[in-house]
Amino acid sequence: MHPLSHALSRNGNNFDLVRLVAAVSVVYGHSYLLQAPDGTSDWVQNALGFDGFGALGVYAFFLLSGMLVTASFDRQRSVPRFAVLRIARLWPAVALGSLVTVFVVGPLFTTLPLRAYFSSGMTWSNLDNFSTIVMKTGWALPGVFEHNRFPVDVCAPLWTLPLEVRCYLIVLVTGMLGLLSSPRGAALAAALGIAAFVLRVHVAPHLGPHSLPLVQIGLRDFSETPGGYSFWPEPFFMLGMLLYGWRERISIGGLAVLGFTMVFLVFRDTAGAQPLFYLAFVYVVLWAGTTPLLRRFVPRHDYSYGIYLYGFMVQQCVANIAPQLSHVTAVLVAAPLILLCAAVSWHCVERPVLMWCRARLARRRTVAAEATGEAAAGAGRGARQTVR
Repeated sequence: MHPLSHALSRNGNNFDLVRLVAAVSVVYGHSYLLQAPDGTSDWVQNALGFDGFGALGVYAFFLLSGMLVTASFDRQRSVPRFAVLRIARLWPAVALGSLVTVFVVGPLFTTLPLRAYFSSGMTWSNLDNFSTIVMKTGWALPGVFEHNRFPVDVCAPLWTLPLEVRCYLIVLVTGMLGLLSSPRGAALAAALGIAAFVLRVHVAPHLGPHSLPLVQIGLRDFSETPGGYSFWPEPFFMLGMLLYGWRERISIGGLAVLGFTMVFLVFRDTAGAQPLFYLAFVYVVLWAGTTPLLRRFVPRHDYSYGIYLYGFMVQQCVANIAPQLSHVTAVLVAAPLILLCAAVSWHCVERPVLMWCRARLARRRTVAAEATGEAAAGAGRGARQTVR
């Protein structure tokens, strides 16, 4: 058993590996949506009865993000630095993806003449990255993928980005209030985040001149829950915030993983099966992200975000060209190109932008520290002269 706080050090965890597995799970889950026989679900969803590979991958992303983004604010203790790093992590990859969508995927797969394609306002709206990241506007191109099983949508996973941004705002606001530096404060911050989530999902849609607010608390009755998901991912982010706040008091070990799993299996046919599964799932994610047994498999580069963004796009291309392929074969065909796109995104855009931003922020911090030191030294000399 070891504390979670030890794993949150930069080189003491396997979180890049967990994110990679989560991204691959999302890609594999989408293969059933795009090319499996109608009504077919992946074996995880068949076994559980509520969530499949894709949903669990998204939940893992949000859980880890809740911990790591909260840790980032706690380290930075600066609103501008935090905002710059969050923008640098989300926006550049989306900007590149939108260019690939408009200038590569669109011209290759549109059924319209190129002149009509490029003269359509629908084409150029995909370059509005603000709407993509903040306003829940997906990528759709005129004449592209209209006859696919999942028509029109070029990058379905984009729906999670505005949710992620809202979670960042929760961290920002609660961090500015000083709630992220103590366990009780983190618990209050997570509670405020859940309250904001409940208001958005349950109360706001029912507010009107002739209606009263309707609040429903449950696992399967959330309004607007995305297809294939039995739960919204934001609560997993809030749980990650809570876990970070209590990191010194949370221990991770293999025996506990086995215990949580056994409890779920014993009660899997009861009304409490779903919350027990989520409890076991969260602990398994934490164990996988912290155990030294998996340290050798941690990738050198973080391709997870690129795989998440480009996976569906490439799968749609494969489904358009070869709709007769099985979902497994289609994934195998798409995998090399997905990996190539993710590698280009990481090495040419994501990593350079992050390194540049971190270097600039570190330089400014150094200059500020030197200025503060000089001011303090000057004040000290002035005080000595006054004493004399």
